[in-house]
Amino acid sequence: DQRLQIHAQVVVCPGINDGDQLTRTLQDLAQFYDADEPTVLSAAVVPVGLTRFRPNADELIPVNTAKAREVIDQVRELQDKFQQRCGTRFTWLADEWFLIGRVDLPDASHYEDYPQIGNGVGSIHQFLDQFYQAAAALPPALSEPRRFTWVVGNAVEHAFAPLVSRLNQVEGLTVTLVPLRSEYWGQEITVTGLLTGQDLLSLKGQDLGEKILLPSLMLKHDEAKFLDDMTVEQVAQTLQTPIQVVSGVEQLIEACSLNTSMPAVDRATAPL
Repeated sequence: DQRLQIHAQVVVCPGINDGDQLTRTLQDLAQFYDADEPTVLSAAVVPVGLTRFRPNADELIPVNTAKAREVIDQVRELQDKFQQRCGTRFTWLADEWFLIGRVDLPDASHYEDYPQIGNGVGSIHQFLDQFYQAAAALPPALSEPRRFTWVVGNAVEHAFAPLVSRLNQVEGLTVTLVPLRSEYWGQEITVTGLLTGQDLLSLKGQDLGEKILLPSLMLKHDEAKFLDDMTVEQVAQTLQTPIQVVSGVEQLIEACSLNTSMPAVDRATAPL
């Protein structure tokens, strides 16, 4: 017989299933982990995401800095216990907890084999590692000066600042990181994938350089549209600046190091 195996996700709602409830939930899930025939392979802990479109009386409150730090300390203590008992940390915190809590991300080794990458656990670290490997392909200088605007969610502003510094070490290259919050969703802390076309329109009238570098994960799958159904072309026309959609580290490096102009919309596959 083949046993069903899953990677679980726990969405933490402050005041509802945090504190002792969260500890109990993760301990219960860990009981289904067995070295021979595990049923629950891992558990991701993610913060509840709230938007302005929810009902007023839903009793949900956003995760603040203090709550994020509380959950980080709580889960880290459980990870140590699971490591001793199961030989794995078993449960991991989504990157958002560290961003909201303004706490440094753990080392790459913390994530073991990245079992919860799909739930945003370790995705920033993985991207940073890939970037520094690919950055070796950057030229020392460009034959002609180039200026770009790289748009991201404000959640990754601190984490991505060193990447921009490395790009700007290339003589003649100027990359400006523009971290945005989503007015559309009404979120103070916004991950890149939730930014909409309307959020980008807040850049209207600014000098955005030669073009905007846009992470592909802002767009719908296989479609050059944002979550609010605005198209990339509509946003580019309103901002009067070409937009290049980049997917992954290699396309980002390529966009910054090429000395030839590229299409306003150039969509690829892997997320950034």
